[in-house]
Amino acid sequence: MATDKVLVDDIIDRQALGLRGYVLIVLLMLALVCDGFDMQIVGVVAPWLADAWGIAPKDLVGPVQSANLVGMMIGAIFLGGFGDRIGRKKLIVIGTLLYSVSTLLALQTSSVTGLCVMRFITGLGLGGVLPNVIALTPEMTPRARRPMFASLVILGISLGSGVPGVVAANLVPAYGWQSVFVVGAVVPAVIALMLAVLLPESLLFLTNRGKDREQIAKRVQAMDPSLHIDASTQFALRDNLTQVKASFADLFSPTLRITTALLWIMFAGVLLSMHFLNSWISTVLKLGNLSPTQFSLTNSFFHWAGAIAAIVTALMLGRMGIRWILVLLAVGMASLLIIATQGFSSTWLLTLAVCGSGFGVIGCQGALNASAGLIYPSNCRTTGVGAALGFGRIGSIAGPLVGGYVLGLGVPVQQMFYVPLLPLGIALLATVVLMLRKVDVRGGPEGLAH
Repeated sequence: MATDKVLVDDIIDRQALGLRGYVLIVLLMLALVCDGFDMQIVGVVAPWLADAWGIAPKDLVGPVQSANLVGMMIGAIFLGGFGDRIGRKKLIVIGTLLYSVSTLLALQTSSVTGLCVMRFITGLGLGGVLPNVIALTPEMTPRARRPMFASLVILGISLGSGVPGVVAANLVPAYGWQSVFVVGAVVPAVIALMLAVLLPESLLFLTNRGKDREQIAKRVQAMDPSLHIDASTQFALRDNLTQVKASFADLFSPTLRITTALLWIMFAGVLLSMHFLNSWISTVLKLGNLSPTQFSLTNSFFHWAGAIAAIVTALMLGRMGIRWILVLLAVGMASLLIIATQGFSSTWLLTLAVCGSGFGVIGCQGALNASAGLIYPSNCRTTGVGAALGFGRIGSIAGPLVGGYVLGLGVPVQQMFYVPLLPLGIALLATVVLMLRKVDVRGGPEGLAH
């Protein structure tokens, strides 16, 4: 006897992921490794590129990085949201190819203006890929392990961000700064091709939009061979979202509007703090009279701690839910307070506090990325994630500017670490409100936001 109705999200929740599923998760992580790599290219090659063009690094990095961040903000909001309209897979492939091609074309520029244009286009692609990867990952993994996989995929950004320095150290002396751009263009193009061939579209997206019934039937049957599917079988979603088309206004529906506003506040506060620290921690540590070895190691520990936090988040987010974000914020704020008050009195204390700030702040951003993909329902998931990332980019653009302003005021170096405490404190309050509203990310049903 044929099955009358199949709830596709229930089938996904019960599935055994299998080898192919793990391969696809790794591919999505590699897409974000490439994403993280291309975000850091200009910062890594700036000394060589500035010498080649005969300009000061500050005249290159500031405008180019700003253009990249603005592109990422626009890409997250618009290209990210298009994933709810044309499909997550298409946007991931298109976005990856876009920043691959623009990175290659950047080699043809010979001015800061030209490079700004290319990095703006690169930012559009980078901004479009991230929310769609964040959205697709929970839509293809079983409920019980969804927070873990969502967190592990986000780890790709941290891993990728650390690769350009290694590539530059090995290739630039022999092949010039251009070699880093070539790697940043060719590898994503290969990954995009693999994604185009191997990555299936989200079953929830296809079901929601009533597209490609034959593919839905084939994939559902593979997940649950006990089902008897024929032409009369209906495919639907548990929360009756089928045929509901997403729009930006959905983020401010009665059930989502407060959650959306709180997420935007959290993203903006954490990204402002993270980019403040990313942009100025090297300068601040140098001004702190550390030895070259101490400075290099302490600076590296900040980023490595963030990668460790992403791994721990994969284990803790599913157990603690939003409370884990609260823990990360508390660790980050306490560490920054230690640096601001007494961190420079001891190298070991400073190193420990810098590790804590990286663990808390960078780790919190990764946890937020994963959580946003778990909070929004499937019909507006990429729209919600993209909007949160886009609004948060206002904070990321402001972070370096705030640091420059504070440094220009002549504030003692150590006390600059007070600055991120305010936005992080606001994000912490927003997190508490989110918890009080019982919004959770621990593998519950669709529509967790309130």
